[in-house]
Amino acid sequence: MTLDRRFFLKSIGVLGLAASTQKVSAHTASLREEGFAFTTPPYLQNYTANYVTVCTVFNIPCLAWIEILNTDGSIKKMLYQVEDGMRNANATFFKFQVPHEGKDISYRIRAKEITRFDPYKIEYGASIQSDTFKTAFPLITKDSEAHVLILNDIHENTKSYKLLYDQSTLPKKDLVILNGDSFHYTTKPQDLTSKLLKPVADVFASQTPFIMVRGNHETRGAFARHFKTFFDYPQNKFYQAFSLGSTFWIILDGGEDKPDTHEVYANTTDYDSYRLEQQEWLSHVLQSNERKKAKRTVVVTHIPFFHSDDWHGTLHNRACFHDLLQKHKVSAVISGHTHKFGFYPPDKDHNYHVIIGGGPKEGQRTLIEVTSSSKKFNLILRKENGEVVNSFDVA
Repeated sequence: MTLDRRFFLKSIGVLGLAASTQKVSAHTASLREEGFAFTTPPYLQNYTANYVTVCTVFNIPCLAWIEILNTDGSIKKMLYQVEDGMRNANATFFKFQVPHEGKDISYRIRAKEITRFDPYKIEYGASIQSDTFKTAFPLITKDSEAHVLILNDIHENTKSYKLLYDQSTLPKKDLVILNGDSFHYTTKPQDLTSKLLKPVADVFASQTPFIMVRGNHETRGAFARHFKTFFDYPQNKFYQAFSLGSTFWIILDGGEDKPDTHEVYANTTDYDSYRLEQQEWLSHVLQSNERKKAKRTVVVTHIPFFHSDDWHGTLHNRACFHDLLQKHKVSAVISGHTHKFGFYPPDKDHNYHVIIGGGPKEGQRTLIEVTSSSKKFNLILRKENGEVVNSFDVA
């Protein structure tokens, strides 16, 4: 009986695998009829003083590489994504770590469709290449200016990216931060590519790196647990800290706004423990040598601790992070979430500025511009028409 049952289960497994493979093959065959193509233009991630990550997505499994070009268009070097001695291949998502040495780079992506990937035989089909992109990575020192643009709560209104990016008066943009709720929710990879990655790459992300901060809506949907796949987060964490010139930036992940026991999650979340994990990390980061050397500290997190609501997410974020930030005297906490922009100077509740971006409806959208150097720090909250809501400067 046991042997028969094992044979039956094994047979079912093989049949299930065969059925699954047939579905994948049928989907790939359908895409091949459309032609081998980029699903998104290249987009930049994980910008550091030494390197930047270039990501791209294809519609069909392939082998891809990046070509760094000389000023005359000739190839300076070719880079592959390599792990454990293997070049990433027979895949649709690629990320290449590119040294920039604080200089301009020109690059393009090339790829060859893989039509057969057997143990002892690999065959290629069509070849394609991207446009050539040129991007500037000037060496940002503590004395030079750094410029950061912050957008939030786009909620799939993809035209907002261009409208708000173009409205910015920053002389250049070293980094764009998308501070949560770019989506309503995600159920499949195509949500990310069509509603975020292609729109931002078409506007700025092929030349300007960005950070996707997770908002509470990015935690929702069947694809939420695979969301990180399409980005390059340091240490593979949504939360992170880094220096950009004279300013130390901290990115926090506020998680969901509802309690973990809420019926809609059906016992699948534990954001309270996750926020406590970040609390311990934050305590160390605020006492780090890198942070102490910085002129000032700015925090970006989707859910504001104050001037918001009294839902569980707001209150637990405040309980986990506020006292630490208050004690270590950060300059500002920049959020979104409420869909109502606000500018709140230090008061009896918080000794730092609280800046809340608006959106997503027409007339409520905002952009936040930050310019910093060792001598100055300027933050401006603007409406979508360019009108200044308020601003502040610190030494």
